[in-house]
Amino acid sequence: MTAVYYLVGAAGAAAVIAVGLVLNKKLPTKLNIALKTFSLLLATALFFRYMLGQDVIANMINRQPNDTIGSKELITVALFQVWFAYAAEMLVVLAPFFKVRTLPALIAYVALPIFVFNTVMFPGHVLAITGGEALQTFDVRAMLIGLETGLGLGFCVVYTVVNLDKVILRKKEWIWFALAVVGCLFAAFPSYGLQVMSDPNKFTMNPHDFNIYHRMILYPAIIIPIVLFVLLRDKPMDTKRFAMMYYAWLGLLNFSFYHRFADFFGPSWVTALPLHLCNTAMYITPLCLTFKWKKFFYFTYFINVLGAFLAMIMPNYNEGISILGISIWLFYMNHYQAFFMPLLVVGLGIFRRPRLKEFKYSMIGFSVYFVLMLIVNAWFTNYNASVDYFFLNSDFIVDKLGQWARDTRNFVWSFSIGELKFIFYPLYQFLFLIVYYGFAFGMWFIYELGYNAAAGWLDIVERNKKIHADRLALEVKLAGRSIEEPMNMENANKLVLKKFTKRYGSSDVYAVKDADLEVCGGEIYGFLGPNGAGKSTIIKSIVGIQTITEGAIEVCGYDVATQSVMAKRQIGFVPDHYALYERLTAREYINYIADLYEVSKQDRDERLSRMAERFELTAALDNPIRTFSHGMKQKVTIMSALIHNPKVWILDEPLTGLDPNSIFQVKECMREHAEAGNIVFFSSHIIDVVERICDRIAIIRKGQIQCVRDVHEMEASGQSLEQFYMSVINGSEVEPIPVEGGTSGGEGGAKPSKEKRSKRRKDAEANR
Repeated sequence: MTAVYYLVGAAGAAAVIAVGLVLNKKLPTKLNIALKTFSLLLATALFFRYMLGQDVIANMINRQPNDTIGSKELITVALFQVWFAYAAEMLVVLAPFFKVRTLPALIAYVALPIFVFNTVMFPGHVLAITGGEALQTFDVRAMLIGLETGLGLGFCVVYTVVNLDKVILRKKEWIWFALAVVGCLFAAFPSYGLQVMSDPNKFTMNPHDFNIYHRMILYPAIIIPIVLFVLLRDKPMDTKRFAMMYYAWLGLLNFSFYHRFADFFGPSWVTALPLHLCNTAMYITPLCLTFKWKKFFYFTYFINVLGAFLAMIMPNYNEGISILGISIWLFYMNHYQAFFMPLLVVGLGIFRRPRLKEFKYSMIGFSVYFVLMLIVNAWFTNYNASVDYFFLNSDFIVDKLGQWARDTRNFVWSFSIGELKFIFYPLYQFLFLIVYYGFAFGMWFIYELGYNAAAGWLDIVERNKKIHADRLALEVKLAGRSIEEPMNMENANKLVLKKFTKRYGSSDVYAVKDADLEVCGGEIYGFLGPNGAGKSTIIKSIVGIQTITEGAIEVCGYDVATQSVMAKRQIGFVPDHYALYERLTAREYINYIADLYEVSKQDRDERLSRMAERFELTAALDNPIRTFSHGMKQKVTIMSALIHNPKVWILDEPLTGLDPNSIFQVKECMREHAEAGNIVFFSSHIIDVVERICDRIAIIRKGQIQCVRDVHEMEASGQSLEQFYMSVINGSEVEPIPVEGGTSGGEGGAKPSKEKRSKRRKDAEANR
């Protein structure tokens, strides 16, 4: 009969190759449909072949020679044939449905050689699955093996030819390819593999009660998902779904070792149904991944994960069982998948993190399942006393909790329907349900903590990568100079914006677009604009609170994007809304800021004493900030911004809440700071103050700098700043007022003359 099986396989391979190559040449758009059809045909043949009977090789122990397969060597080859065939066939089944970079290489270098080898060694594969009789008389399963091998071989040939340009991998891709091969083979390892390769009777260690063997098996349940998450987290979504589906479907294949047609329709069918909670996960996960059943998925996320965790720490197998036996392998492979697969699927972003609505639906679904299992247990017990789905019908759970738990089973409710007797334990089963609700909610909380911790860790990793990359790029740009030197030495005493653009998220609307400004040392620079015009966006980007979408910002020659720390060291910032550590005293807070900027004790004490006297805070310095008024807190903010004598002092609406004397003192500080050669960048809605104190102003409207003007030139022309400002923000045509030295961003911001500064001081004294 071997020739017949070969003929079936050859026919399958020829059909796939002929159809595939013809379509590739004449109708390439239809080729993928044909490949999907052949892959589903292979999946169907695999399903029926697997479900129609047990694998003969599963009964082998330590490769003992026998008449069914032969010598130890042949048994070893047969085991590898079966093992590798599962891996190759699952690759073929999933390949046409996904676009994964390494998939063509997996088909060409892994699946194709496996199918070629199994074609040459076809009798060994048949012997391993069906036994020797299939080679003498016709056997359906042997024929299906031939069909699987032929379809797989033909598919691999066509897929490799069509994707020949993608088969050749680049240097770094070979690493991912090797990892993918290891992962594919690990997932496909047969449940009876350890038993065939060794003697379970010589390894009677039983994983139970957290002994060393139990812990050794529990550790992979934590390690495997972490490894998979790290490897897959940056991969495209198709790669993630392919990996999860590959693992889930092979997990279901292994799980079905004791759940075949003969088990479902045999005399013990009432105990063979996969109705245990963790058993349902083996079906739910691959189906939800395949058909994207998001709502159904959250049942396994909330319910099966908890059930699998409890089952692994409280296993219900016999204590005399071997760690290498089939039942142990199946038990833990089943519960591994039920435990970490749903969490991994959400962690990788295949399904979103659930909300309260999904939790409610899951609890409703669990309630329905729970009631159904109560009925099934009570009903099926009439046919087999050992029926105990979800441990609702036995004392397995209560035995682990003590006498008080056993007492809950003393409350019994029973009745008969005809010859059938139904027995329930209402108190025990009700408490079981309520406790499970509580555990499910608690586990959800733990999941969220885990996701948040992982997100934080990944953010740190990505930030460190960016910092390292930025540092290397900075060293290249500085061409051997110290990284503490300004990038642009020509702007060592300037604040410069070059085509600065800011857009939030993926919005098409720009908060600021192509802003150009140049502020020189010795200037008090006014920044005007209506609410929402983009003033705060520019200021927050200068001080490093927000990122830059496009363009560049330089602070005293330091690039804000690549030299952020050094740029911030040049800045003192007074925000529009102060944020202070109010449990500290004013002195403690200002000293804390001084420590950040490494200000010497002598300098900080001298500056703090002088500013406290100026702002009339000397008596309150050692009081907690929370006891201060709004104006006093604003003074503390201003003092902390000046404690390190910054080259660039940025103020965003700094006069809010201050009394007239404090407003005067702030303006005096601004004048003195500018006269010392520093930059004062001042945003305010109080036009009169801006007009009296500033040397130049810039007006922004709808995210764009409208103009830059010299205030003193405007005064000389007889035009008030208020009138000019209103005409600009209302969109009126304005006759340009020449600025000495050029336009915005030119040298028009040179340090004002002594006469101009003297005039500002006299005006301020008069205003006082």
